[in-house]
Amino acid sequence: MRKSFLALTGLCLMLAGCDVFSAKPANMAMKPEAAEDPYTKKTIPSDFIESNLNVVAVGDSLTAGVGDADNNGGYVGDVSDLLQLEEEVSSVDVSNFGVRGHKTNDLLKVLGKRDVIEKLREADIILMTIGGNDIMKVTRNHIMDLQLEPYREEQPRFEKRFKKILNTIRSANPDAVIVYTGLYNPFKFMLPELSEIDTIVEEWNQASNRMIMADGNAIFVPTEDLFATRSYGKLLYVDEFHPSETGYSLIADRVYTSLSEQNE
Repeated sequence: MRKSFLALTGLCLMLAGCDVFSAKPANMAMKPEAAEDPYTKKTIPSDFIESNLNVVAVGDSLTAGVGDADNNGGYVGDVSDLLQLEEEVSSVDVSNFGVRGHKTNDLLKVLGKRDVIEKLREADIILMTIGGNDIMKVTRNHIMDLQLEPYREEQPRFEKRFKKILNTIRSANPDAVIVYTGLYNPFKFMLPELSEIDTIVEEWNQASNRMIMADGNAIFVPTEDLFATRSYGKLLYVDEFHPSETGYSLIADRVYTSLSEQNE
């Protein structure tokens, strides 16, 4: 299952550069009109919303909003804006602890900090993205011979850390809604030869989804299908790794819709 030299060279360049781009591209895609979004927004019931809503976001660069040329905080900022539009909401207080490059082991360290724990205790909604950099670490370590086995060997360790993350959050706050945004394959169109990434993303998403569902008050929000199409324009930033502001807006719409459906 060895890949072509060109595919591997391309992936090497992308992995080396996915965290270094910061300039705003000259021609960013416009956000899609509301009519183009297949996920219709629904009003969150008043018995769910509190007048003052506390949102805490934890995770990696997607939580940090890397790639959002609008500087609105990525999907976290977009979700906050949607919640603020609710008539029952007087204010939305967002505490964002997302850090670029963080993996599950890094997030566990963040969750052990006193200020983070205090914010988690006050949270009504906890947003989380994590796991993409865990996959990329395996990819970097086996760049010259990409096979499924190393990812599958790492998956049980990922699951153990992911479960510990959920338990840590629940220890701080047993009542807040946890919203975990799933993984996607950023190399789908740039390097279609690396189909193994699709398989691994699907398997890791299934594992995290099982743990999220077992929580009883948590939501798994899939994104893999969003980034498997180009119908909404350019969904990735210039680094071809992180979402663009368009990609983030689609994630936010889906998160908001999932919150609404959770409380119907």
